[in-house]
Amino acid sequence: MKVEVTSVDQVRKKVEVILPEEKVKDIENEIYDELKKQAKIKGFRPGKTPRSIIAAYYKDYIEEEVKKRMVQSTMGEALSKAEVAPLTEPIVDFIDNDGQHGYTLECEIEPEIELPEYKGIQVETAKIAVTDEEVAERIEKLRNMHAEMRMKEGDAGAQKGDFVIIKYQGYMDGKPVPEIATEGYPLEMGTTTLLPEFEAALIGLKAGDEKEVTIDFPEDYPDTSIASKTIVFQVTVKEIREKVLPDLNEELAKDLSFESVEGLKESIVKDIETEKKDLDKRSVTQQIITSLIAASDVPVPQRLLERRIESMVDEAKSRFQGQGAPKLGAEEERALDENLKKEFASRALDRIKAEIILTKIARKEEIKVTDEEVEEKIKKFAEDSRRPYAEVFGFYQQYGLINSLRQSIIEEKAVDMVREHAVAKEKE
Repeated sequence: MKVEVTSVDQVRKKVEVILPEEKVKDIENEIYDELKKQAKIKGFRPGKTPRSIIAAYYKDYIEEEVKKRMVQSTMGEALSKAEVAPLTEPIVDFIDNDGQHGYTLECEIEPEIELPEYKGIQVETAKIAVTDEEVAERIEKLRNMHAEMRMKEGDAGAQKGDFVIIKYQGYMDGKPVPEIATEGYPLEMGTTTLLPEFEAALIGLKAGDEKEVTIDFPEDYPDTSIASKTIVFQVTVKEIREKVLPDLNEELAKDLSFESVEGLKESIVKDIETEKKDLDKRSVTQQIITSLIAASDVPVPQRLLERRIESMVDEAKSRFQGQGAPKLGAEEERALDENLKKEFASRALDRIKAEIILTKIARKEEIKVTDEEVEEKIKKFAEDSRRPYAEVFGFYQQYGLINSLRQSIIEEKAVDMVREHAVAKEKE
């Protein structure tokens, strides 16, 4: 097998592969043998059809299959021999010269770049301090989480913070709309679950009260069936519960698995400190990435960029669907795709540039990743998602994601090394 490599530009190489005649003959014979066993051609017994007849009947199939198997059986070896590691699936073009059998591979590759000075990058760090107000706010959230919802009594009506159960029926042009009705809709007042004007109409109502509420839905309302429409709701308040917060005392602390209120507060301070340190670490990392990209000239392979953008678009749309976004029509789907592509284009470009720079730094600094580190990362994913380790590992293995995970760990370690050598200045 003859392999020749030529550079197309900074991010592409062309690999020409010429196969020996005997290799091509072996592939052809293999295909003919398979067809001879399987072919059902009138006038010939199975396995007895002459090669010339098979060639005539299956000409197009044989030509395409020879090409496919030529690439399948030799591409890995050819790329290894050429010392080319494609970043995306190579574009295959077959050589159609008399007496020559082979193909070319147009490969997008990692570009050669001049690394910027990556030790001593100046970054700003935040002062890590926890205020009494932050602790009080966190305690208030805990009290709300452990609040008791008591049935509201007396003449007091529904107010912000109350939990209300309502029954409603929507009417359009005087006719009931079956889809806009419920016997019991739970609503926490003040959480903007419903349109503000609908919720405002419930303020002051008591259990058993009825009210007619007219809502003009805006043009951009997510549910297109009622966007721009006027709906009249007949609402009945079935139940009102008020939130009663527990006192901050030893009993609450013990309910939260602490020996005392003081122990609870100390834990909250540590949690907030950890969160602020993590946030500051992410900020410093972003400053480093931004600085490295600005100081580097990194050409990015076009197809790699396009695929990254498509991947980000697919991921965003999956999140939308998971959050219950309404199903879009074909035209709306195309418009959303285009908007997301524009939104993600620069982000994808910077992400790829950062990956290339960090890979080069890791290589220069001889940063390695062990199998144990990969295993620990997958264990962490399993713990965070509360799924068995074997299941998570199996997922990564099944979809060929182990190498990708290994690469991401290398990049993380490269960032850690650069951050350790950064020159930090605390924000005023």
